[in-house]
Amino acid sequence: MDRRVREVLFPVGVTDVCGEIDNAAVLTKQCDLQIGLNEDHLVTVHGKGYLVLDFGKEINGCVRILTQLSDGGSCLVRVRTGESLSEACAELAERNAGNHHSLRDFTAALPIYSDLEFSETGFRFVRIDFCENKTVTIKAVLAMYIHRDLHPTGGFVCNDERVNRIFEVASRTLFLNMQNYIWDGIKRDRLVWIGDMHPETSAIICLFGADPSVEESLTYTKEHTPLPTWMNNAPTYTAWWFVILHDYYLQNADRAYLEEQREYLRGALELMDGEIKEDGSFSSLSESSLFDWPSHCSEDEKVGVFALWTLAAKCAEYLFREVGLDPAPARNLLSKLSKKRDLTVKKFKQCEAFLVYAGIRSAEDAYDFLTERGAHGFSTFMSYYILSAIADGGHPDRALGLMKEYYGGMLDLGATSFWEDFNIDWIEGSAPIDRHPREGEHDIHGDFGDHCYVGFRHSLCHGWSCGPVTFLIRKLGGIEVLEAGCRRVRVRPQLAGLEWMKIDYPTPFGVIHIECGKDGCTVTAPEEVAIER
Repeated sequence: MDRRVREVLFPVGVTDVCGEIDNAAVLTKQCDLQIGLNEDHLVTVHGKGYLVLDFGKEINGCVRILTQLSDGGSCLVRVRTGESLSEACAELAERNAGNHHSLRDFTAALPIYSDLEFSETGFRFVRIDFCENKTVTIKAVLAMYIHRDLHPTGGFVCNDERVNRIFEVASRTLFLNMQNYIWDGIKRDRLVWIGDMHPETSAIICLFGADPSVEESLTYTKEHTPLPTWMNNAPTYTAWWFVILHDYYLQNADRAYLEEQREYLRGALELMDGEIKEDGSFSSLSESSLFDWPSHCSEDEKVGVFALWTLAAKCAEYLFREVGLDPAPARNLLSKLSKKRDLTVKKFKQCEAFLVYAGIRSAEDAYDFLTERGAHGFSTFMSYYILSAIADGGHPDRALGLMKEYYGGMLDLGATSFWEDFNIDWIEGSAPIDRHPREGEHDIHGDFGDHCYVGFRHSLCHGWSCGPVTFLIRKLGGIEVLEAGCRRVRVRPQLAGLEWMKIDYPTPFGVIHIECGKDGCTVTAPEEVAIER
């Protein structure tokens, strides 16, 4: 079932015009979406030229063009979309611009008296090149915004508008990727990557409590990569499945859904256990499995994989008990893992932070490593775990400041959704995504990126970068679910240097409200939820 809605968006601006094009600004003005014989809301194009439209924010959707008249009955146009202005104007293969998984650069005929939609992808900018020496009249160029009609009950607001803006953009990044299933990016492949989903499912819990896209994504991947295949063909992705299922069940206590996973739980843990030797060492396959892209193929990645495996085994032990399975296999796996001794992280903060998140390293011991050089070395995918570990080290104010430095850097570069990857070293001398670079400036989109996301292939709307949602609601709210279904919840808010904040956290019984100021905090909750302070 397609739960999505379609919303019409008009451009908010005309960025570029080239050639003899009359009345281009009319495209920003709303009109009825019906072609007529006698129109006064028209753009007239005389021969070859182009125009570039800005829809003001990243969306998932289609380009829709209403054409009135054209010499000869139709006109050939080239349509390009871009998450940045530069991408919308790039040639195919220029700095990795391309039709990767979706058409964002194509030619089409615009017949007279037509209303046509093209492609579906993630974009903000649209460039239309008129390829023939013809006179054409266009009534409207629209974006058909395709999304779910989402209404979160969880939320965060405080006195710091920079923090509020980061929360809003992180939430919107998540919403754009909450389609019928959970995607990690709207411009590229639309696969369900279990190994990328945990930041998204954690934020969904904070904003909605439950959402059908979570269970459907978990089930879809289980059914399409059945045992003994690893989820998404990657050992670490099966480990992430345990963590996501554990967190989601702890929040919602959907026992019927958990019971459906009984046999897969047993088989998946057996598969994972087979990868660990008695001395705690990994098989070469699992140790080199992807943890995250920046640390991939490094020695640090092996530590990150170990931490993830340990957390997954802990989650499995809890889930086995909940469905009445003997937890001994999970305990045995944990016992073998405990024999691993070398857990030194040399470079990558996300690997150190995940040792803290998995309960292996103390946050106090990791603090200096994680805060060295500020937000340098942060990871969008792993941002929540890094920020969480810094806060748990006794410095929530430092974590909040680094979040503002890192995610604020993307905002300053024009982000309306957060990106697949970001390095604050890219900021200096770079043009924002909503204008062309000047001489001597870097193109923040086309000139950077790494691994599978070089140049314009780089996704500027990636769901895994929504970490600030969970950090602000769960970590600053001091929220820890102690009993499945939120029957018992610990709430220990920390202002982190803010003057005031208000947090709403959803439970199956209603919303926990937290209000904090310099004079203290108040917490109200549904009567079914026992609050520990």
